[in-house]
Amino acid sequence: MKKRVLITILTFFTIFEQTAGAEVLGDITSSRSVDMGAYTYFYNTSYNSAAGPQAEYYAEYTPNDEAVPVVVNGESIWGRRDINESVSYMERNNMRPLLGVNADYFSFQTGIPMGHTIIDGEIASKENEGQDAVGFRADGSGFIGWLDIKSRVSDGEKDIEITFINKWCQAGFDAVYLITDKFGETTKTASECVFVICTPEKGKLGIGEELTLTVDENQIYNGEIKVPKGKMVLLADVSTNAEQLDFLTSLKPGQKITVTNTAVGDERWNDVENGLSTVGGRLLKDGETGSGFEPGAAPRTAVGIKPDGNIIFYVLDGRQPEYSVGTQLTALAERMKELGCVDALNLDGGGSTTIAGVFPGSDISAVINSPSEGEARRVANFIFLKDNRKPTGTPWIINIAPAEHTKYLAGMTAQIAVNSVYDTHNYRMEKYGRVKYAAENEENGASSVDKNGRVTFAGQGTVKITAALGGVSADTYFESYETPDEIKLYNSTDNREIAEIYTEANEELQLDLTASAFVNGEKIESADELFRWETEGGIGDITPEGIFTLADDVNKSGKIKVTAGNTTKEINVVISDYPKPVNPFADTVGHWAEDTISLMAASGVIRGSEYGGKMYFNPDNDMTRAEFASMLANFMNIDISDLDGDNAYFIDENDIPAWARESVRAMSGSGIIRGRQNSDGTYSFAPNDRITRAETMTILSRIISSDSAVDISFADSADIPVWAKNGIASLVNAGIVSGYEDNTIRPNANVKRAEAVVMLGKLE
Repeated sequence: MKKRVLITILTFFTIFEQTAGAEVLGDITSSRSVDMGAYTYFYNTSYNSAAGPQAEYYAEYTPNDEAVPVVVNGESIWGRRDINESVSYMERNNMRPLLGVNADYFSFQTGIPMGHTIIDGEIASKENEGQDAVGFRADGSGFIGWLDIKSRVSDGEKDIEITFINKWCQAGFDAVYLITDKFGETTKTASECVFVICTPEKGKLGIGEELTLTVDENQIYNGEIKVPKGKMVLLADVSTNAEQLDFLTSLKPGQKITVTNTAVGDERWNDVENGLSTVGGRLLKDGETGSGFEPGAAPRTAVGIKPDGNIIFYVLDGRQPEYSVGTQLTALAERMKELGCVDALNLDGGGSTTIAGVFPGSDISAVINSPSEGEARRVANFIFLKDNRKPTGTPWIINIAPAEHTKYLAGMTAQIAVNSVYDTHNYRMEKYGRVKYAAENEENGASSVDKNGRVTFAGQGTVKITAALGGVSADTYFESYETPDEIKLYNSTDNREIAEIYTEANEELQLDLTASAFVNGEKIESADELFRWETEGGIGDITPEGIFTLADDVNKSGKIKVTAGNTTKEINVVISDYPKPVNPFADTVGHWAEDTISLMAASGVIRGSEYGGKMYFNPDNDMTRAEFASMLANFMNIDISDLDGDNAYFIDENDIPAWARESVRAMSGSGIIRGRQNSDGTYSFAPNDRITRAETMTILSRIISSDSAVDISFADSADIPVWAKNGIASLVNAGIVSGYEDNTIRPNANVKRAEAVVMLGKLE
């Protein structure tokens, strides 16, 4: 849900970080609030405490007729349902949910609440004793007090107590039950009982009310019977006391009886429309914290009343060590006091703890917290705020459809669309006026958006797009880039990345190339026509859309250059009268250096390793000094017999692999590789060490004839060792190396095997 209404949340939430904290739950790490409408504000706060993190959710409701608290039980008292099922029940019965929390403790076997329940001014369930309870009047106001309901049934001469209303009658209980059609389809009894089926005639089953019933049928039956729609059933197990049994069995069809319900000692309950009691007990009474609470940290649910009449519906997650550990009941009481409550009631917690709501800009209710069992538990009932508001037709919230992409190369276009508009009572508007759009570059540039929401990006930096309607607006943000970090080229026919083009002369060749721009390694949206395409060296022509046509020439080499802003990608193009060598390696197919590696393998300069019947080159592994010496000797085709081996002596010669020993001697004997000087004046070759880029370029500079070195200026020039400066400058001057796209040369990085092969290939 939070993702679905992100733009709305950003518009309506106040998000802040604090180091000060609530004394009870610890230091606040983050907090947010949202105006839910109907004088209801939602708060979500995270804490760090000595016990661990805590995640708190609550709503503060000011009583009003736009939304009123109701108790929601579902289709029947018997059975359980989760909060989403209760939302569906409300919607089927023309009740619009705003926000709800789980409520009473219950039997896991039957789903029947353990307390009293009042729904729409009538008793939906009644226990045989008093409990702490919360009551809500028709105007939304509420109170917390002791609720003890005494119910009696009279035939005009005698009367008996009704022990339970809509509870499960079990064998052996000395009690009288009143079952209504809200209980379930049947009485669920499994023993021999007396059943008196009645039709309500006058009044209602409310506190302080009198209800007249007409007896329809009286029977004794072993098992359950159906509860007809619109009927009520008085029943008792036949083992009940004689007075109760005699009264029930004496009732005759057509006889009038009356049922009265009285709240002992508290007439406020006569005005209650919805309410419930709980065995969870009182947390606060007249501002004083209760006592005798059971120990143990757990998820918690509570309801509290403030001195001004505002009502707090509270949830704290728990049993999730990395997210929220939960709290003791004593701490819960103190937290409710900290929120300003003077009276508070503990509702069912643990795995039952759940809060759900409909945020502004959405018409879907969803679970907001993180229930400890991983999903919302099926429980007995819930307290909901029922939204009584009607549509206003005045825009309040604009939701912009989530963008498929958020990063674009300057010059690209994107379509902005309004996903939905909600009015001031949070009803989705099917019809509304024309939305006006505006674009603003927060750094530089002049991005624009037309009247239909089509954006054209310009400049470098964040671009804010605003959609406005009837005095309200919503913003969404994009990033525009004139200069990407990197450009890559691909063959559009098979989407393979192209590092170089090697082709025979006179071949009819036309390639449809496509370019992609990258920022921080992430591909951004771009189009071929936004790049500048060039060729050099007479290799052919290329269109502004990247279609490259090869020149009909032999033995010619050049480059294709693709530029966006200050970033340019170059690939080498070789036209040769020799066919392109076959790639012998399974792991270089499609590699950016595939062609050069294949050519060097065909020339005998490099070799791979066989595994599972295939040859592998491991192009992205670091190259060792021994491997580089062997490759260089093969490339130079030096005759070992012409060299004096003594001139090639290193103190670690025994560490040089046998397959590389002659190559090392050849390279050192020719003065191309000099080794690493030790403090005592001796030299080591360090054959198994990774060779660095600085070492590689210094060695290669000794086998080329180059003009005087040019001055080099890379972003990391200061990292170039003194002994390597001239060698690196020579290779730069010869065009063998040019550095990376971020203008670094990375002298102290290890050379990859593919990089070394490509450098060597450019010496030809």
